[in-house]
Amino acid sequence: MCKVVDTKGKNDEPKQPEWPKNVMVFKPTDKVDDIKKRIKPTEDPSKTFELNGETKLTYVSDHHFSTKRYALLFAPGEYKDCQFEVGYYVQMAGLGKTAKGEGAVVFTGEKSGPFVPALNKDMPVTEGGSIDYPGSGLCLDTFWRSAENFSAENVQWAVSQAAPLRRTHVLNKVEFGDGGAYSSGGFFANADVEGECTYVANQQWFTRGVELGGNVAGGAWSTVFAGCTGNVPEASTSPLPKDKPLVTVESTPKVRVEKPMIVLNENGDYELHVPRATADPTLTVGAHLDGSNTEVRCFSNVKVGKPILHFDEDGNYAEIPDDEYNVLTDADKKLTLELQEALDEGKDLVLCPGIYFLTQPLVVKNPGQVVLGLGLASLIAPQDGSPCIRVQANTPGVRIASLVLEASKQDDSSVGSEYMNSDKVMSLIDFGEPDKTGTSDPGDPTNPGLLSDIFTRVGGSNLDRSVKTDVMVRIFSGNVVGDNLWLWRADHVRLRPGEEPNDPSINPRYHQVRIFEGGKRVDECMVKNALQVSGDNVTIYGLFAEHTVEDQVVWKGEHGHVCFFQCELPYDVDTDFNHTGYHVHQDVGVHTAKGLGVYSNFTQFSVVAAKGLSFPSLDLISIENPFTVFLNGKGGIKNVLHEGEEKIGDEVSKLNKLARGWIGTEQL
Repeated sequence: MCKVVDTKGKNDEPKQPEWPKNVMVFKPTDKVDDIKKRIKPTEDPSKTFELNGETKLTYVSDHHFSTKRYALLFAPGEYKDCQFEVGYYVQMAGLGKTAKGEGAVVFTGEKSGPFVPALNKDMPVTEGGSIDYPGSGLCLDTFWRSAENFSAENVQWAVSQAAPLRRTHVLNKVEFGDGGAYSSGGFFANADVEGECTYVANQQWFTRGVELGGNVAGGAWSTVFAGCTGNVPEASTSPLPKDKPLVTVESTPKVRVEKPMIVLNENGDYELHVPRATADPTLTVGAHLDGSNTEVRCFSNVKVGKPILHFDEDGNYAEIPDDEYNVLTDADKKLTLELQEALDEGKDLVLCPGIYFLTQPLVVKNPGQVVLGLGLASLIAPQDGSPCIRVQANTPGVRIASLVLEASKQDDSSVGSEYMNSDKVMSLIDFGEPDKTGTSDPGDPTNPGLLSDIFTRVGGSNLDRSVKTDVMVRIFSGNVVGDNLWLWRADHVRLRPGEEPNDPSINPRYHQVRIFEGGKRVDECMVKNALQVSGDNVTIYGLFAEHTVEDQVVWKGEHGHVCFFQCELPYDVDTDFNHTGYHVHQDVGVHTAKGLGVYSNFTQFSVVAAKGLSFPSLDLISIENPFTVFLNGKGGIKNVLHEGEEKIGDEVSKLNKLARGWIGTEQL
């Protein structure tokens, strides 16, 4: 039986919602050819090319900044020889209550189920290919896609950031790459792999709560494992050759909070399954695919939000016209108010695929509420500088998951409105409130808040490059868990119609974002910080933060815990840049961080950053396996880490591309 919550006397929602056109529901009785035909428009476009006298097929990245979004939902049962590519802004999700055994979505056949290959294999090195031989393609920007809750014989998932693979049973092999194509690194969680698990050429990769039954191999610089069981690699010890990746192992995570999911029950009704949080050491490890530690909520208490979709004259789902992207309408206001009304009634929100142009923040006021996106549902921040979502202080157990949060063009006439954050700082999401931190909003350790699969960005699809915010994510409440966050200031954005790329040597498909262009300051896609944490006892598993113009991460709360950090400093800052990838404030007394990597690729000026990471010089600051990498460009990072003002770790140079502060754990 599902749980019915008090919706304060308001109307129930349908248990069998009428999904919009871009949500596709498949059944085991459907013909495989019909399933593939329906999915085909959601896949990345493909083309053929000649290589060494052979005709090859490649998928290409033309949908990289598409405004179309899709969810592919599979009812429980068997799907034989049903293979499909998961494209940009596509989520594949099984609707079973488990990912293994009876009641699961099972893809049978050696090549069946979702996959992601390297893209653009037709591009030579001079046009953005990833390595020095043709046909390799690249996985460096296979972003914004996901697959979850299914079983398959083999899975290829050649992705980088914002492309999680979750709640999966793999009978044979899972492969996070495609031959020699470079990959930046990604996220794999809550899974059971009976065969080999290989990370191929990924720079960094994070694996959490996975049963590893076979050999584990691959990876370039760093692989981090948290709560994994079975054939877990041994943690690195010193000395470690430069050609061997760092291996960081957290055997027993502090806390586990899995992402909510949608289930189709035996009666054909939809349910929202909300896994309970646990700090029990026996439950924070392993796959746990049976759903036994889950609260089941009726869809009668779930508001299904539907965005405003665009269709062409033939009725086909279409892109949002460029001239409408920054124009708020009465329909946008009405939709925003409808979503807020549902939250005020105590209902959970499931947001269908699409783009929501918000006219005010969505404010979450009720403990335990869920806001869950489908199909990379994307919220565009209000144009007054207020956030997409604000969780009120002292509201424990709130779950925000599977959303893209994007900065907007600011309307100067509305900036500073009543909806702004109380401290007037612009953000994309605030968990808690600026004037209530520490003992004023300690949170609940038995029912922590959750940010899961949250992908923020400043720049991208919007042709207006004045989009901005101050901070992408701010956490003021205590006892909040982050689970796969990619916080991205765009380094590249869409080309305008007829516009030539400003640096085709990097990639001819995009405009490269710049603070300075042609000797003038243009301030494109500006944001100071990716993440600010002021709350105590905040834990993050899988943190990716990139390209902001000041410190990427600023941590002020006590007892913070981060397992896996990937960061690339901004390409386009000038020589005055004096910031770092990860900065723990000098007043913090207790902090733990594991598997931290910071890269440099300064393309415009010869910047010499003083350090990649910065921590106070205190006994209860514990850092494991920190490193920096010179990727390319000019200048570099001088030291891996500063302990207070003291330089710690090797210097980075072109002759020493990888610099490790130390192997293992150091108490600073």
